[in-house]
Amino acid sequence: MCRMLKLFFILILCVFTTLLYALSSDSEKPMQITSDASSFNYKTGVSQYDGNVEVIQGTARLNADRVITHNNDAHKISEAIAYGINKPAEYWTRLKKEDPLLHAIANTIKFYPQKSLVILEGNAKVIQGENTFIGPVAIYNMKTQTVTAPPSKTGRATVVINPDKI
Repeated sequence: MCRMLKLFFILILCVFTTLLYALSSDSEKPMQITSDASSFNYKTGVSQYDGNVEVIQGTARLNADRVITHNNDAHKISEAIAYGINKPAEYWTRLKKEDPLLHAIANTIKFYPQKSLVILEGNAKVIQGENTFIGPVAIYNMKTQTVTAPPSKTGRATVVINPDKI
């Protein structure tokens, strides 16, 4: 049982770490955002992208129906929320060139880069190779390296681990 808990922790750590940090070179690449409509408010720091939103930065890619970002006073993103309205929001990335793609799917994907926090809400699913996590909500805190799948009235969390692939 202890080995299964250790494998679970390793899987979740690997999976959710990549939600914040894809290949190290990705953060140095330009970010391209394509959408059907967009608005930018420099004064409030709020940007909104609507309709077939696609965000690409290096190997990382995000697709959603709507993305809203909030910038702090230093014009750095403090919050980015991807909404799946007609279909779930999806995020793909690769941590290492030799790793299989990580694919995260949820009704809402929230990124809080300054807090090192990622929250997948509503039908959360994370797949990397043959390993998967499925649950109503998943919260990952990079600072404390803590993954939480809180109790939910809408379902239980399920983890599928292939120990040969970790």
